Order: sequence, then structure tokens, then C-alpha cells
Amino acid sequence: MKNMNVAERLIGSIDWASVHEAEGTGERVRDSLLGLLNAKDPEESTKAYWGIENHVVVQGELYEIAEACTSVLVACLVDPRPRFVRIAVLDLLFQILGGYASSSSFTPGDIVERCHRAAREGLWILIDEAIHREREAARDVLRLLGEEERVDALSKSVP
Repeated sequence: MKNMNVAERLIGSIDWASVHEAEGTGERVRDSLLGLLNAKDPEESTKAYWGIENHVVVQGELYEIAEACTSVLVACLVDPRPRFVRIAVLDLLFQILGGYASSSSFTPGDIVERCHRAAREGLWILIDEAIHREREAARDVLRLLGEEERVDALSKSVP
């Protein structure tokens, strides 16, 4: 059995059939997350991206599954990933964290707060990303979390 990274372990621990997305339960989103993790080129990454974005957050509207996805997406940044995957992950986080609760009966009214809380659990990962890798994309995510002062401090300390 191959060694699983942090995000794959987290994906395996979630009951995707019990969380709802725009068109049903979360198994397809799970598969798209795994596709994103294992994308070998930008085309595979883009295909996986749309299998997540169009089901988790649709035109800014968040579904129940967004909280689990937020945790997985942050975990994706722990392990080495190609640049095209990291950018897709940060863009998805930006879309989710900038969203609003769906009117779906399955979506908890506090889904935005839940997603922000899930992202904040990995705040150190996002800060590391903003310092060492995809600076602007990570800083945009940090701004959505209300970390403007931290972003400003990072901008002054990192060339």
C-alpha cells in the first residue's frame, strides 16, 4: 500500500455519502478531490477543479459539503504539490471562503463560519504558503479570513 499524505488520510476519514453538495451527496466531490491531489498536469487539475467548484460552491452559494472540502483543501497544502495544484487549491479556498450559505435544507445556516473555522485550523499552513510559495493567492485567502494585518506584515518582511 502506498503512503497516504495528510489530505488523502483526511478524505478517507469523511463519510462523503452523508454530506450534500449542489446535486446530491458528496462521493463525486471526494473523487474530484482525489483527482486534484493526483493531477499530473494542468488539464487534469482543471478538470478536478470544476468537479469541486460546481458542486461545493456554485456562483458563491455554499453547500453543506463546503466545510469538509475546506479542511481537505487546507490539508492539501501540507504536502508537496505541483504549482498548478496549489493554485487550484487556493482558488477553491478563495471561492468557498468568499461564499454565502445556500438555501438548501441540508446546508447549515452557519456554513460560512464553519468554513472559516476549518480554514483557521490550518492558518499556519496558509501563512507558510504566503511566505514561501504561492504568495498572492495565499494572501487573498488570508484576507478573507480577516488576516489583513498579518498579510501586511508578511508583505513587508518577504521580498
